[in-house]
Amino acid sequence: MINATNQPASQPIGLPPEQFAVAFPFHFALGLDLKFLQAGSSLRRLCPDVRVGVSLDQIFNPIRPLGEISLNWVQDNQSRFFLLEHRTTKLLLRGEFMRLPTNDTLVFLGSPWFTDSSEIIAQGLNLEDFAIHDPVADMLQVFQANKMALEDAKKLAVKLTAQRAELRIANERLQQHEAETRKLALIAERTDNAVVLTDAAGKVVWVNAGFTRLTGYTLDESIGKKPGSLLQGPETDAATVQYMHNQLSMGEGFKVQIINYSKAGRKYWLSSEVQPIRNEAGEIINFMAIQSDITERKNSETLLLDTSALQRAMLEGAGYAIIATNTQGIIQLFNPAAERMLGYPASEMVGKQSPGVFHVAEEIVARAQELTAELAHEIKPGFEAFVAKAELGQPDQREWTYVRKDGSRFPVLLSVTTLFDARGKITGHLGVASDLTERKRDEEKLRATLSELELFNRVMMKREQRVLELKREINQMLAENGRPPAYPSVNETKSE
Repeated sequence: MINATNQPASQPIGLPPEQFAVAFPFHFALGLDLKFLQAGSSLRRLCPDVRVGVSLDQIFNPIRPLGEISLNWVQDNQSRFFLLEHRTTKLLLRGEFMRLPTNDTLVFLGSPWFTDSSEIIAQGLNLEDFAIHDPVADMLQVFQANKMALEDAKKLAVKLTAQRAELRIANERLQQHEAETRKLALIAERTDNAVVLTDAAGKVVWVNAGFTRLTGYTLDESIGKKPGSLLQGPETDAATVQYMHNQLSMGEGFKVQIINYSKAGRKYWLSSEVQPIRNEAGEIINFMAIQSDITERKNSETLLLDTSALQRAMLEGAGYAIIATNTQGIIQLFNPAAERMLGYPASEMVGKQSPGVFHVAEEIVARAQELTAELAHEIKPGFEAFVAKAELGQPDQREWTYVRKDGSRFPVLLSVTTLFDARGKITGHLGVASDLTERKRDEEKLRATLSELELFNRVMMKREQRVLELKREINQMLAENGRPPAYPSVNETKSE
């Protein structure tokens, strides 16, 4: 007790102090001035500011019943339960006041009011802090047990709901997969491309009619065999075959072009894309190959290579500056006309510079702003400003200012084209520029000549007008003297 030795109560409360403290660990006693006389050990530990001589209203706020803490407030509500809130810790005490008949002492018998067992832990309490007869701890244990059971039930319900949803989704996916499989099988059967399905070991389990048309081998002749054993021949590239083998052994897809041979011995170029098919566990169960005959395209490429010498001659002899770049904008081709026009040798440009080196920076910025507004997305100043329209397949021909190596400038008409490979992938860009200096000079001369002619015409018209005015004046003077006009035609023109 707070004052068991320093300030004993005027009369014993009834029980010996030690037993009373055990029975009511959260009690406190007040004098009629509502100042603390003593308090239980559990209460003192939770509320260390509960000390002898301190007023009740300095430590607690009244919650129930409503009112201000006073002796009358206590006496008028002795038949009711009181709920007090500790000002500092916000601990709630629920209990009743009793006035001892033998002395002027008020005793509050109560205990903390908790709604969750976590509050007991938060206050640092354990069961030993409560009286044996206090039902609060038991009630909280029951409440917590029910709460945990309810939470477990909720988790189980959520889990069952999720499992039912997963089962429903899995069933829908299975039905969708079966429908897609039937659809894909129908498409694969009717496509012109050859389609080959193998097992995980690379042996044929199914081929479509396109494969039979391309190779001459039927499904019965192909099943159980590896495609390479049927189709590869003398001119099949060994390095490509090894690459295909490595990719398959790693479970990776690939795209290749390779020479194969049909059942009748016809050699043809094949473009083949192979992808693994995995089950839900991620295990490879099949490989699917989609193949197409590209012999004609390869023949065209060979023809193109045969004409490359002629193309080089045309590039070198052209009167236009022809400059090609890769996709990053680095110059790959700088023909002799470009060397003459700009003063840079090809050795300083190819593989080292971008066309921006001989453009005016302000024009590039202005062009980027124009294209941003025209194409409705940001075009950054730089190489993108030259090729943005061309990459969309739109014509891009406009005037630019080129800057020679010596710093001199001249106007050009530049046409930009995007280069694509056979699969539609951008491989670079081509710019063809013609020097507009002479044309601009001729246009300037023409404008000057037209300006002079216009000025001369205005002067002659003014002179003719003045001559007419003089003739009219003479006619008028003669008419005033009663004489006929010297220039009758002038008067006739005026009357008309």
